[in-house]
Parts: sequence; structure tokens; C-alpha cells
Amino acid sequence: MGNGQEVIATAQTVYAAVYGDSDLGSQLSFKVYKRRWFVLLVLCLLNCSNATIWLTFAPVANQSAQYLQVSLEDINWLSVVFMVVAIPLSFFTTWMLDTLGLRPTLILGSWLNMLGALLRFLGASQFDGSHQKFLVVMLGQMFGAIAQPLIIFTPTKLAALWFPEDQRATANMFASMSNPLGILLANLISPAVAKTSAQIPTLMVWYTVPAFVVCFLASAGIWSNKPPTPPSASAETSGSEPFIKGIKLLLRNKAYLILLVCFGSGIAVFTCFTTLLEQILLGIPSVGR
Repeated sequence: MGNGQEVIATAQTVYAAVYGDSDLGSQLSFKVYKRRWFVLLVLCLLNCSNATIWLTFAPVANQSAQYLQVSLEDINWLSVVFMVVAIPLSFFTTWMLDTLGLRPTLILGSWLNMLGALLRFLGASQFDGSHQKFLVVMLGQMFGAIAQPLIIFTPTKLAALWFPEDQRATANMFASMSNPLGILLANLISPAVAKTSAQIPTLMVWYTVPAFVVCFLASAGIWSNKPPTPPSASAETSGSEPFIKGIKLLLRNKAYLILLVCFGSGIAVFTCFTTLLEQILLGIPSVGR
């Protein structure tokens, strides 16, 4: 009993030194909110929508090339642009999450994702010249590519801020796996809807409507970066190193560098095969301009 009182007294002393308040109970008030599941749902839907926008044209490369009157190589760039844009913007996204927080990052990502989907629809349906069509569609893909890092880098931050420790792995799993789910849906929806090149504008509608819905949910439903009361002690004290210092620490971490090379190589191979899978399996000939 005496030992327990000593521990409490020591903890109160530490909290008094840190917070200027010896009331330990007031400092250890944690609460979980049902709203955390809504925030997680929005992130899952946004991640899924962005993945479908990334891979829209790959499963119907031949039809897309015929409709836009470009080569298959140009169609491949509609997917590859996501990888090109993600590399430099990943540093900005990391800074934005640490500096501005979860809410502006998700809302910006949702608007960029929606604008990208809208531009693709307008480019495919409202422009007559093949050159104009492709440029507007590519611009829409670039907006989606800019949104991608803002979305796929967010799951761990959301899980840490909104969920208690025993639910973080589950929340992170749902948010992260929604991206492969979007890839699966794109491989199912695109061939089912765009059986001919004339149906490409209809295909754009299938991906534009969900992007609008998710953008509305994110803008209207996410009110704060984190809950009013932290869900756990680790969430209350969670933080990260300053951006530049954190980058330097990572570059000196051998275990991280090995993981970076191995995991990055695997993702690169997966991305390559996902983008070119239809052309590899069917042996589609090049479609000239």
C-alpha cells in the first residue's frame, strides 16, 4: 500500500513539474468519440476513390487510346503520373500533416481528388479535339496524383490521434486496405462499363460521382484535427521530430533504409504490373495517333 502511494506521489510530482498542476486525475482524463468511425470511413472512401482514379484507364487501355486518339504509351502515362508526382509531394505532405494537422490535409486531398475527377469527365465529354481531350484528362489525373500523398499518408496519423491503443491497428488496417480495394474496383468497373471506346465518358461518371460524395463528407463532416479529449495517454503526448531533423534521423537509420529499398521495390513492381497487366495478358498492339 505504501509503495502504491509513493508511485502516485511521484507521478503527481512529475505532472506538477510538467503541467504546473499536481492533480493527476485531471491530467489522465481520456475519452473516445463515436465520431472517430466517421472520420475513418471518410478516409477509407477517399483512399478508395483516389485509387480508382489512378487506375481508371489501365484495364481499358485499348478503348481509352481509341477514344482519346493517342498511343498506348500516352495512356500508360495517365497512371504513371501518379508515381512521378508522389515522390516530391511526399515531403510536403509529411510537413503538412505535422504542421497543419489532419483536417486541412484530408479536406485538401478530397477537393483535389474531386477536381481531378471532374476535369477528366469534362475532358472526355466536352472537348472535341483529340489533343484537347487528352490534355484535360491528363490535367485531371495530375490533380488526382497531387491528392494521393495527402490521402495515403494519413492513416497512421488518424489512428494515433483518434483511436485508443487497442483499436489503432484495426483503424490503420481499414484505412490502408481501402487503397487496394479501390484498385480491385477499378479492375472490375472499368472493363464492365467501357466495353467500347464510346463508353469512356460514361466510365468517367462512375468515378466522378463518388469523388463528389466523399469531398462533401470530408468538407462537412470533419470538424477538427483531433478529438477534444485524447483517447489515450500516448495520443496526448504523441508528437514527432521537426521535419528536417526527422529526415536526417531517417537517413541515418540503416534498418529504415533497408526497409525503404525492399518495400519501395515491391511497390514499384506491383505498380508496374498493375498499370500494364491488361496489355501484357492480351498483347494489345500500339494504337497510333
